[in-house]
Amino acid sequence: MNSGENGASKRDAGKGLALPGLIIGLLTGLAAYGIIEFWIDGRDDNPLAIAALFFVITASAAYLLLAERASLFRALGGALAIAIMLALPDYFMTAAALDDFDNLSDFPAMFWFATSRGLVAYLLATLFKAGFEGGAGLHLKPAYRDVFFHGLTMPLIGGGALLFAGLAVVLLFAWARLLKELDVGFFNALFQEPWFLLPFIGAIGGLSIALIRGLQSVLGALRFILLLIARILMVITAVFTLTLLLVLATKGVAPVFDQPYPSALMLGLALAGMLIFNGVYQNGEAAPPPLWLRLPTLATLIGFPVYALIAFYAFWLRVGEYGLTPPRIAGLTVNGLVAAYSIVCLAGLASELNWRGKRWMPPVGSLNTAMAALWVAALILLATPLINPWAISARSQLARIADQRVAAADFDFGYLRFQLGRHGDKALDEMLLLEDHPEAPAIRDGVKRARSARNYWEYRHPVIIDNGGDETAGREPPPEESLDRPETLPINPGPDVDPPPAGEPQNGR
Repeated sequence: MNSGENGASKRDAGKGLALPGLIIGLLTGLAAYGIIEFWIDGRDDNPLAIAALFFVITASAAYLLLAERASLFRALGGALAIAIMLALPDYFMTAAALDDFDNLSDFPAMFWFATSRGLVAYLLATLFKAGFEGGAGLHLKPAYRDVFFHGLTMPLIGGGALLFAGLAVVLLFAWARLLKELDVGFFNALFQEPWFLLPFIGAIGGLSIALIRGLQSVLGALRFILLLIARILMVITAVFTLTLLLVLATKGVAPVFDQPYPSALMLGLALAGMLIFNGVYQNGEAAPPPLWLRLPTLATLIGFPVYALIAFYAFWLRVGEYGLTPPRIAGLTVNGLVAAYSIVCLAGLASELNWRGKRWMPPVGSLNTAMAALWVAALILLATPLINPWAISARSQLARIADQRVAAADFDFGYLRFQLGRHGDKALDEMLLLEDHPEAPAIRDGVKRARSARNYWEYRHPVIIDNGGDETAGREPPPEESLDRPETLPINPGPDVDPPPAGEPQNGR
């Protein structure tokens, strides 16, 4: 089994970087403390400060991963480039998440910080590291063997550093607790001070990255285990893929669409298969594998276009019925990237026509590198004003009403008002101009009701006024002091307290 250990791995030993790693980590922790204490603390809304905090941490971590004794300054340029590329989406998404008055859905920010940002940073670090191999300067078309090697190694380094930093913090507090039991409270108080704790964590993290990079024998063993697991999982994945394709051929897509989130299910299967396939394909320089592994790999590749097509069909049905929302825009973006990867799979399958070729699926390596760059570009654009998910969603919801694809009584005007911010407000203004619409009066009433509500909960739970047995929803709300709102409802209502009225369906979701 070729684990990708080559000349690049010997140069990437990380020797002599322990002291620089310790110092850089310490300075990063001090900078983080300074930004939090003197720029962020005490202010409710400061997206620039938070973006600066992410910039410092990203640049430091990238530098420690890219640096080598012979290329310290070159690594600095790459680290700054990575941090700069992430700065705009960091600022844009932080500003959206912190602006409570703009009534924006939190999903795009959550998707960026919880998922996309880490993946983009990892891919950028991998591409820059591979581009630095083979001489001075940055190679815009790095060899795939270097991309694969560093792509497999960097998660091991990062995961090990996080593990050691976490253990160091646990041991630190365990020691402080022990000393406190011995009536020595000074260290317990010291270790809880941010000016001490943040530099300590940074120093341990920087030192851990440098030391783990030097443990090439350990990293090599871990790489071997991961690639071995990929080979075992490939056989299981092929059996699952063939079984699912047989079910789809006999029963159609109904079994998949009966699941709660069919598009997410299909995309999850595709992404898992992508990782397993790349673990089997390795660095693209090996001869074809044994027949017992080659055939399951080909069977798995057949499933990628099917997964992408079913996921797209599920999205198409939901968007056609309910319009675009930020979660669906993110899902469609990932769906498009998975569909694009089907080109890689089809190229690999086509290359198998030359069954006795010396190299296995030669087009896959270069296409994998291009796909990594495509993922970086798409996910960054999705988190910038250039592709604003809130604005796109507002236009989509407006089109549903304007084109009479949904009745005004079934439309969620509150979703635009309280989830899409100023973009939703603009769409509501444009709805008021639909004077020739057959439901123009009902649309005006819906807009008025959305704007009279103080929050989304109030919109979804309209006030019920008893008027001689005639109960009407959506009238002018009573004064604020008499309104049953979440903060005024009893925590433990007794049996004599009526439950709040049922909400309306969230058709804008």
